[in-house]
Amino acid sequence: IQRIKKELGLLQKLYSLYNSVINAVQGYYDIVWIEVDIESINGEIIDFQNRCRKLPKAMKNWAAYLELKQQIDDFNECCPLLESLANKALIDRHWEQVATLCECKFDIHNENFLL
Repeated sequence: IQRIKKELGLLQKLYSLYNSVINAVQGYYDIVWIEVDIESINGEIIDFQNRCRKLPKAMKNWAAYLELKQQIDDFNECCPLLESLANKALIDRHWEQVATLCECKFDIHNENFLL
């Protein structure tokens, strides 16, 4: 019973962080582009990485832990690109170049253009 209780405690820690990460990342996609605060997002992702690293070693080979870590790492990998795109010095000409590469049009000033 003690072993099960310990594992349940570990699972609670893991899934609590997992839910926080999923909710945060999903929430990012609802942010209107012109209101993106990339510094805040970066800070939150760094906090998630630190919290993930501090989880007990016993769970670091669990599939749920590996998926959580991958989710955090994947979003963190996108942050430098988001930071560049959110830079106010990035003028429309640069967005046109991005649109050409992606073969789609972006209206970054539209309130429906979300992160």
